[in-house]
Amino acid sequence: MIHNNERNILKMQDQIEELSRLLLNDWQALEIHAVEEKIFRALLRIGNNALSAYVEKKGTGENAYDDEITSHSVKNWNYISVFGTVAIKRAYFWDKEKGSGVFPLDEDLNLPAKHYSYLLQNWNQLLAVDSNFDSARETLERILGINIWTKQSEEINQNAALSVDEFYESNSEGEQTQPILVAEVDGKGVIIRKETRDDTTGPYKPRLKKGEKNGKKKMATVTAVFGIDRNIRDVEDIVAYETDNSEKNPAKPRLKIVTDDEPKPKNKIVRATLEGKEKAFERIVMQTESRDPNKRCDRILLMDGEQALEKKAKEYLTPLGFVIILDLFHVMERLWTLCYFFCTEGSRESVEWVRKYLTMILTGKVGYFIGAIRQIMKKRGFSPSKIQKIEKLLRYYEKRKCYMKYDEYMAKGYPIGSGVIEGACRSFVKDRMELAGMRWSEIGAEKMLELRSIKVNGKWDNYWQYFVTEEMQRLYSDYDSWNEPIKFIGKIVA
Repeated sequence: MIHNNERNILKMQDQIEELSRLLLNDWQALEIHAVEEKIFRALLRIGNNALSAYVEKKGTGENAYDDEITSHSVKNWNYISVFGTVAIKRAYFWDKEKGSGVFPLDEDLNLPAKHYSYLLQNWNQLLAVDSNFDSARETLERILGINIWTKQSEEINQNAALSVDEFYESNSEGEQTQPILVAEVDGKGVIIRKETRDDTTGPYKPRLKKGEKNGKKKMATVTAVFGIDRNIRDVEDIVAYETDNSEKNPAKPRLKIVTDDEPKPKNKIVRATLEGKEKAFERIVMQTESRDPNKRCDRILLMDGEQALEKKAKEYLTPLGFVIILDLFHVMERLWTLCYFFCTEGSRESVEWVRKYLTMILTGKVGYFIGAIRQIMKKRGFSPSKIQKIEKLLRYYEKRKCYMKYDEYMAKGYPIGSGVIEGACRSFVKDRMELAGMRWSEIGAEKMLELRSIKVNGKWDNYWQYFVTEEMQRLYSDYDSWNEPIKFIGKIVA
C-alpha cells in the first residue's frame, strides 16, 4: 500500500522527469527568459508536493500521547506556503474539564495562528515596510501566484510588530568601543485619520466629504543612537565655502558644515514612536545603559531646540551626563534667513556675511553675534514688522546659548550637526508614511514604524527568528499542561 507521502514523492519524481524532458525538447525553441519563468513555475509545483510529502510523513499527531488516548476527531487545515496551499490533517484532543482542546501537530510543526506561513509573512512584510500594502500584494501575486489581501497584510503587520520592543531589549548592541555616545531626537508628522470603533488597521482611503480635511498630523518622535569616534576640527574646516561653477555662476553658494573624511556612525539604531516623547526618551536611556554601562563614553544629545524636546532631555538625559548640543543645521537655517534681511539673496555678499557670523558663532561668541546684529538692525532703520521678525530669530539663539558652545564641542571632537536624524525623518518616516493617499490609524502607524525600524536597522533576519520563537511560546505555552493526566472525550486505550 502506497502512503500519501510516498505518493507525493512519486509525483515529484514525475514532475522532475517531465521538467527534464521539456528542457531538452519542447522548450528548446523558446528564449532563455521564457524558459527561466517556466522552470520557476515548475519548481513551485514541485515544492508544493515536497512540502505535502513532509506533512504527510509527520502524520496527524494521533500518537502524541503514546497511544494511551485516542483523538476526538481529525480536522483539516489549509497551510498557505510560498509554494501554494498545503492541506494538513490534525488530530484533535478535547479536555472535558478544561472545556478546550489542542492539536498536538500544531505545536510540533509550529504552525502560525493564521493560515499564512511565517516565510510568506516574512516576504510580505519585507515588501510592505518599504512600499504600500497593495504593492506588496501585487508583487507576491505576480511572483508566487499567491494573493494576500491588503486587510490581511495589515493584520500580519500589526501582529509581526508585537515583539519589537522586547527584541531590542533582549538584543542590545553591547558595550560600544567608540569614545562618544550620540543621541539625536526630532519630530516628524504622520497623517492620522479620525478613529472609529474597532478601527485599528493601517492606511485608509475613504472618499472625503465636502469641506473635510484629509486627516490631521500627529507628531512621531524620531530617535537615533550610535557610537562615533572623535573628529577634532578647526572652524575653517566647517566654514569653508564652495561655489558651484564659481566663474560662470557665483550666485549659488554652498557652505560645508561637515568635513569629507569625518568618522561614520557605528551600530546606529533609529526608531520612531507616536506614543509620546516619554517613550522615545526611555528608549534612549535603555540604549545608553546597554552601550555604556561603565559610563566611560562622552554622552551628547543633538537636537533642534524645540522646547518640549528640551524639557524631556533635561528630565531624562541630563541626569545621565548628556551634553545637549543645538544642531548646527538649524543654526545655519536661521542664519541664512537673517542674512537675507541685510543682503541680496544669492549674492557673493550674502556668502561673506554668513561666513563672518558663522565664524563668530563657532568660536564661542554667540552673545557678540546677537549684539552685532541688533546694532546693524538699528542703523538700517528697519520697519517694525522686520524688526519683529529679526528679533524672533535672535531670541532663538539667546534662549539656546548654553547649547551653542561649539568651540568647546569641536575641541573635544563632538559632532555638531544632526545629519543622521534629519535623514531618518525623511527616509525612515516620510518615505513610507507619506506615500500618496496614506492616512493611518494610530495603532497601524505605530506598528508600521516599529517593524520598519527593524528593516532600516538591518536586523530583519534576526528579528524574524525571534518573532517566530515568541509566537510559538505565545500560541503553545498552554500545551505543556496537556501532558498531565486528564480526562479526554475520546477512546481510552487499555
